[in-house]
Parts: sequence; C-alpha cells; structure tokens
Amino acid sequence: MKVWRRATVVALLLAVGAAWTVDRTGSPAARQYEPGLVPVTLYFGHPQALGVTPEVRWLPPDAVHPARLVQELILGPRDPQLLPVLSARARVLSVEQRGDTAVIDFSADVVRDHPGGSAGEIMTVFAVVNTLTELPGIRRVLWLIEGSVVETLVGHLDLSRPLERSAEVIVPRWRRV
Repeated sequence: MKVWRRATVVALLLAVGAAWTVDRTGSPAARQYEPGLVPVTLYFGHPQALGVTPEVRWLPPDAVHPARLVQELILGPRDPQLLPVLSARARVLSVEQRGDTAVIDFSADVVRDHPGGSAGEIMTVFAVVNTLTELPGIRRVLWLIEGSVVETLVGHLDLSRPLERSAEVIVPRWRRV
C-alpha cells in the first residue's frame, strides 16, 4: 500500500508539473522565455470554426507593432490544427494609429481570396481585431480595403465603424465540441 501512495504522489507531481508548462493558450510552453524576445498573442481560426484561438509568438521588441502582427497573421499559424485567417497574398497597405484606434488598410486580396461564410468572416475580422487590441493603447480597429471604408468583408459583419475586441469569439485550445 505504501508503494501505491508513493506512486500516486509522484503521478500527481508530474501532472502538476505538466500543467505548469502549459501557457494560457493551452499549448505546451516549450518556449516560455527567449532572451531578447517578447511574447505576443496572435489569434487564428479554431479548427472547428467556433471562433479564434490564441497562439503565442516571440518577437524582438522593436517588431511588436500592428503592421508586423498582421504580417504574422498572414504567415499563418504554426500549429497545424489552427486555421489561417488571411490569404497568403493579402498585403497590408498601411497601418496608422489614431488615438486608441488602429486603422489598417488591406489590399483587395483580403476580400478576393476570402473563403466566405459568416464563421469565416468572424474568424478573419476578429483575429485581426483581437490581435491588434493585445497591444497597449489600441482599443479598436477600423478596416479599410484599398484606402476605403467598407461596409463588410463578405456580407456578414459591419466594418463601417471601428470594432472593439470580442472576448466572446475566443475559444481556448482545450475546448473541443
């Protein structure tokens, strides 16, 4: 019986240790700290299109700005289970901060290459909005396409005004349906 208790304690300690190495995204935090780099949270499509799921990347401090974060979104997720939210052909034409609002101007490829659907539009729009509102001083994001305010990306969300972060669309990695 004493051996059984000892094995149980060891198993519990291993489980606690494993839980401690999981970051807030639910992924193994093998790279919890990298000298000279800072963590940033990007959002990509949930594998079942339930919303957006966070993925942590490590960047040099001078690279932590809206244009670079959107470039990281265009590069796509590193986790093969997550879905890309922007076309690899999408380009950021400009990013400007006006007060607490980031104004981001995309090339028309963002619309042209979008797969469509309400879930797809929610994932694309809020991946960008939630990623940029992770930055200090940015509370809202206004979308432009080729320099113009657009009513919608593919027909489901109103993009004619700046959008605030949406915690409701964030789905942790561990949540499965």
